[in-house]
Amino acid sequence: MALLLFFILILPVPEVCAQSGGFSGAFTRMGFGPRGMAMGNALTTVSREGIYAHYNPALSSYIEEMQFDLSSALMSFDRNLHAINTTFFLPPSAGLNIGLLNAHVKNIDGRTSSGYHTENLSTNEFQLFAAFGIGLSPRVKLGASVKLHLSSLHKEIDHATGAGFDLGLIIQPISSWRIGIIAQDLISDYSWNTTSIYGTQDGRTRRDPFPVRFRIGTSQYFASWNLLLSSEFEIQRQRSEYQHTQIIAGSTPPQSVQRTENITTSSQLFRIGVSWAAHERLTIRGGWEILDLEFVNETYKLSTGFSVHLPYDAYSPSIDYAFVREPLGISSMHVLALRIVL
Repeated sequence: MALLLFFILILPVPEVCAQSGGFSGAFTRMGFGPRGMAMGNALTTVSREGIYAHYNPALSSYIEEMQFDLSSALMSFDRNLHAINTTFFLPPSAGLNIGLLNAHVKNIDGRTSSGYHTENLSTNEFQLFAAFGIGLSPRVKLGASVKLHLSSLHKEIDHATGAGFDLGLIIQPISSWRIGIIAQDLISDYSWNTTSIYGTQDGRTRRDPFPVRFRIGTSQYFASWNLLLSSEFEIQRQRSEYQHTQIIAGSTPPQSVQRTENITTSSQLFRIGVSWAAHERLTIRGGWEILDLEFVNETYKLSTGFSVHLPYDAYSPSIDYAFVREPLGISSMHVLALRIVL
């Protein structure tokens, strides 16, 4: 029934497909921490790497201890991506995961229309989420999350705000195999008001929706090899405004009218990841992420990474690292994190 509902939701897409770029909330789709990014963000059903309900709120039902992660990504073009993640066990079969994601861009060269430098600008975007998961049985897990968004792009424009939610399901037919379904960024958007800078005549209130994401994923754990394989398929539906000029026939002289239409496009994504516990103190990971199956060569991302599990019983600390090649090889990112168990 769940699989049928998933495909009912994603199949009615009569619009043309297009490459998924330039839509609101892009930083929330880059990944969450080095463990997920190193595995190509294919963590829809994975809890052995820790609990990261950013990928699926149903993962919160697997929480058994309080986990705390602090991560930061070193990126080119003066970009930064930071994340905080913490979990809380709610006996007997539920859990709560709270996380914060921040994207920051600095040293943006501000110039006048004549090309003269004015000042260096910066932007900040935040996503705060709280995910709750519960185990209906040892083989069925449900979860839901609420997300709050804030974007600061210009000092003279009020911060854009918005909210959204996710719904997730994980089914475990056997102990080593899981299937997950998630609907993500439902009703998520930014709401802008530009009257403070453009006035009441040219300013307006605008709503920029996030792409709605439907994902189905699976993972298999091979205990004899300490090997975990995971993969997922995603459909994104993006809504945007299209402005064009229409010439009115029959008028003298010819008149033009600016028209705005709402259009919907879609794209298909694929991810695969692997994790190998090579030693009790070392875990190695790799991943491959395709951001649009119609443009594989232009949108694929390769990633790798590892975790060093430090030999301390107190807090069980781990140092995590991921290297991610961004699409087209334009740049790469290094992601570092510290994880402890309280």
